[in-house]
Amino acid sequence: MLRAGGVAWSAHRLDAAEVAGSNPARPILIIAEKNDAAKRIALALDHSYKKLSFEGIPVYVGTWNLTKFYVVPARGHLYTLKTDVEDLRLFPVLDAEWVPLEGDRYVSKFLYIIKKLLRESEQIIIACDYDIEGETIGFNIVKYNGGFEKVVKRAKFSTLTVEELRQSFNSLLTRDKWLMADAGRTRHYIDFIWGISLSRLLMEEVRLGTGKRLSLSIGRVQGPTLIEIFNRELEINSYVPKPYWKFKIIGELRGEKFELSGPNLKSLEEVQRVKKLKGKIGKVTFFDKSIEEIKPPYPFNLSDLQKEAYRLFGIQPWESLTILEKLYLKALISYPRTSSQKLPPTINYKSILSKLAQKYKETASISRPHPVEGPMDDPAHPAIYPTGELQPLSGNEFKLYDLVVRRFIGTFYRNARVTKKYMKVKAEEFDLEADGATLIDKGWLEVYPFREIREKKIPDASVGDEVLIKDVNVELAYTKPPSRYTPSSLLDWMESNEIGTKATRADIIKTLYKRGYIKGNRIEITELGFSVARYFSFSQITTLEMTRKLESSLESIEVGKMLPGYVLSESAKILIEELKNVKRSEEMIELTKKYLAAGTGESFGKCPVCGKGELILHISQAGKRYLKCNICGASAPLPRKGKLVPAKKNCPHCGWPMIKRGGWVFCPNPNCPNSKIKNA
Repeated sequence: MLRAGGVAWSAHRLDAAEVAGSNPARPILIIAEKNDAAKRIALALDHSYKKLSFEGIPVYVGTWNLTKFYVVPARGHLYTLKTDVEDLRLFPVLDAEWVPLEGDRYVSKFLYIIKKLLRESEQIIIACDYDIEGETIGFNIVKYNGGFEKVVKRAKFSTLTVEELRQSFNSLLTRDKWLMADAGRTRHYIDFIWGISLSRLLMEEVRLGTGKRLSLSIGRVQGPTLIEIFNRELEINSYVPKPYWKFKIIGELRGEKFELSGPNLKSLEEVQRVKKLKGKIGKVTFFDKSIEEIKPPYPFNLSDLQKEAYRLFGIQPWESLTILEKLYLKALISYPRTSSQKLPPTINYKSILSKLAQKYKETASISRPHPVEGPMDDPAHPAIYPTGELQPLSGNEFKLYDLVVRRFIGTFYRNARVTKKYMKVKAEEFDLEADGATLIDKGWLEVYPFREIREKKIPDASVGDEVLIKDVNVELAYTKPPSRYTPSSLLDWMESNEIGTKATRADIIKTLYKRGYIKGNRIEITELGFSVARYFSFSQITTLEMTRKLESSLESIEVGKMLPGYVLSESAKILIEELKNVKRSEEMIELTKKYLAAGTGESFGKCPVCGKGELILHISQAGKRYLKCNICGASAPLPRKGKLVPAKKNCPHCGWPMIKRGGWVFCPNPNCPNSKIKNA
C-alpha cells in the first residue's frame, strides 16, 4: 500500500469480485477524459478511493452517496472516422464510419474494461471536458458500447477543484438530446470527408504530373487560412514602395523644450519649406488637458491568452494551449477552451483571492467588489481564472499561470490614471501637433505590469502662446507593404473571420507548419504552400464564405436549429459540385517538382553533426526518402513506405533524433552502434 498526498493507493489488477463489489446497489460508471481528471474526480467523491489496474488501465473505485463508483480515464478520442475507400485515386469520399483507433493497445484494453463495467453498472456519468470535443468523446464511448441502454447523465464543471466537482456531481444534467455531441460528430464527419477528398485531389494531381506519390493535405479550415497567407504574400511581393519625408520639430515654450510633428511631406519643395521654419515662431491654436481613466484589461479567454503569451514570451499558440491544459488538470486554473471574458459570482471571488494572497501580496490592494468584464460570453465556461490552489511551478508553466493570476487580480483593481495633453501649433503653412502623457496612478499596472503607458512631457499652454522653432529634423522614408502574419496575428485573423473553433485554430496553424506550407515566425509561404494555395485560389471550395457557411450550420446544430443529417447532406452536395469545377494546374506541378528537389521542409529535429542545422525530409527522383541537414549536408536513409513522424526523443547511443513509423521507433543514423534500420 502506497500513500501519496494523504490518499491511499492500491495498485493491483481488477478482478471480477472487485467489479461486482459487496454493495447490493449497482455501481455508477464515470467516464473521464484524462487520467489526472479521473483521479481528481475520484478524490472529490471519496477521499479514501482506491486505484485499481486492469492490464495497465487505471480504474478509480470509491463510494459516493452510499453507491459504489468506478472512474475510468478515456485518454482523449478513442474513436475516429475511417473509410473503406482505400484507392487514393478515388474521390470525393463520402462513406465513413466511427471505429476504435487502430494499433493502440490502450484503446482496446480500455474498451474491454468499459464493456465489463457497463454490464455491472446501473448509471453512466459522462465527466469529460464540457465542450463539443469532450461531449463527442464521451458520447462515442457510450454509444458504441451499448451504454444508452442505461441511465446516462452529464457532469458539468469548469475546474477540477474538490468543491466544484462535488457540486457538479450533486447536480448532474440529464439529456433528452445530445446537441453538443451531434455538432461535434457532424464537424468531425465534414472535416473528414472534405479533408480526405481535397487531399486525394492534390495527391492525384501531383502523381499525374510528376509520377510520384506525395503525402499532401488540405482541409476545410486549413484551406482558407493558407489562401489568406498566400494573398498576403502576393501583396507583399507586388508592393511598390513610395518615398515620403517625415519630420520632427523641437519647439520651446516658456523655456521648456518639447517635440512636435506634422503630416508627412510628399515633395522636395515641401521639405525645403519646412526646413526654413527653424528660428521662426509658431502660435498655439488649441490646447487640451484631461485625466484619462484606463480600465483593467478583460479576463482572459483562450484566444486572448494565446496572443498575450506569444507577445510576452514568444510561446506559440498551440504550445500555450498544451501548457494551459496541464495547469487545468493540476486544478490550478479553470477550463481554458473558452470564449468568455466574464467571471460570474458563482466562482466565489473572495475565496480565490484569499488563497492567492498567500503568494500574491497585491491582493491587499484590490478595490472593486466585482471584476471588470468584457463583452464576449460562452454558455459552457467562464473566462479563464485561477482556482486559488498553489503548487511549485517553473518555466513556461509558471509564466502562464502567473499571467492568469495577475490578469485575474487586476480585474478587481482600480483604474490606471493618466494626465493627457494635446496641443496644436500653426507655423507658417504647417499644422503641427504635440501630445503628452504622465502616469499619475499605476492602478492595475501594479499587479499586471505587462502593458506600457508611454510617458511624454509637453508644457501647459494657452491659445495664442508663441512657440519658438529651435530645430527641424527631416528623414526620408518609404511606405511599407502589409506586415507578414505571425502565429499570433494569424490566430487573430481566424477568430475575427469566424473560421475554426477556439480549440482548433492553433492546431490548424501548427499543421500548416508541419506540412511544410509555411515557415518562420514572420510567416512566409513555401513553394509547396504557394502551389497548393494557388491551385485552390480559383475555386469556391476553400473560400471564407464557404467555410463560414459550414461553421454557421454546425453552430445551428448545437442550439437545435438544424438537424445533423441535413447539414451533412448539404455539405456533401457542395463538395461534389465544387470538385467538378477544379481544373488541373501546370504551375502547381512545376512548383511541386522544385519542392521535391529542395526538400519537403518538414524537419525531424536538430542535426547532431553540426548542431546548427535541421534534418529535413527529402524525396529523391527514384522515390527514396532520406534526411539531410540544411547546413552541413549530413544525411541518413529512411524507409520508403509508411507515415514517418518525429518520436520527440534522441537516440541514447548516438544522439540522432529518433523517428516513429506506426509502433516502430528507430534511429535513422546508419552508423549508430544500435541501428536496426532495414530497407522497407
